[in-house]
Amino acid sequence: MAFIAKIKLQNFKSHTFFQKKIPSNNVVIHGNNGIGKTNLLESLSFFSNSKGMRANKLENFLQKQNNIQSEFAQAECQLKQSNYSTNISYKIYKQDGQINKNFFIDSKKSSNLQIANLVNFIWLSPHMDKIMYEEGSIKKKFIDKIISNLNRDFSKYLSDFKKLSEERIALLINSHDTKWISIVENKMATLFYLILIERRKQIKDLNILAEEKLKLFSSFKINIFNELEKYLPDQKECIAEIEKIFFNNRSLDASIKRNTFSPNTDKVTFFNCTKNLNSELCSTGEQKSILLSIILAFGWMYKQRNIQFILLFDEISSHIDEKNMENFFIEVAKFETQAWYTGTKKNIFQVIDNKAFFIDLA
Repeated sequence: MAFIAKIKLQNFKSHTFFQKKIPSNNVVIHGNNGIGKTNLLESLSFFSNSKGMRANKLENFLQKQNNIQSEFAQAECQLKQSNYSTNISYKIYKQDGQINKNFFIDSKKSSNLQIANLVNFIWLSPHMDKIMYEEGSIKKKFIDKIISNLNRDFSKYLSDFKKLSEERIALLINSHDTKWISIVENKMATLFYLILIERRKQIKDLNILAEEKLKLFSSFKINIFNELEKYLPDQKECIAEIEKIFFNNRSLDASIKRNTFSPNTDKVTFFNCTKNLNSELCSTGEQKSILLSIILAFGWMYKQRNIQFILLFDEISSHIDEKNMENFFIEVAKFETQAWYTGTKKNIFQVIDNKAFFIDLA
């Protein structure tokens, strides 16, 4: 079980100084809108994602008062698990006109990837609702971020493919070394195949877990499709087909200076099994409910793989109605890990009133 036992913030967004000891698995932060509830959760999310839960630029984490920006922002947490305790922290600071960040484990310079080996943060916020109703790549990016936490090799596949793509374009524009271009395209095709396979493997596992574990919540299925689908069962054949497409696209890609064929051609949809509709066609309430179910299903994937995680639910009442709140808290308790919640009204958390630590920011 992962557990934040103490948190200390300095100059982090709206918080000049904030410090609390946390004695509970359930942490409820309540108060009026605009008082800094979400900022507390965001300070934790930054340990897992260097843009935070709202994808902010680094300079936006530095506190501003009277149009004067602070020189640094800092977060420190005491992380407890079943057999040890450690301190994780980060500092965002100005230096030579640049905004920099450093992560630390027990005061030793580290990285957020190394921190992620200790604990991950899974979050749900109203900001994420656009995942459900917007089309295009946003769903795929959301899935890829989660998969990258489940499989560290996957994020390397993505970054290596991007680097090779840039190299290929440079070669197509500036070189006529077709042999070297073919070598680069073969490496890209192999990574392309591995990315497609890993996405499908993780999505399949997620769909199975959701059906098994979340019987009281919105029934959903994540679907994924690519024009290469029929080639996927045979790795050699699939890689050869990808190389063929790269070859045929060389002139086009050189002229527009970008790769027109990549793993981004995957189409990801979220399907409401009850309504038999894709999420884009569902009501706002149904979309929010499905997104909550997806986050809970990812929690089960982490738990089954013994990956330590902490849950962050920003304005949870916007994703689940009051009559289902008790089932939600029962489900979260099954993860046996810490969960942080925000809300404007304390009474929506009455189900866990005697099990939670309340922080009043009013």
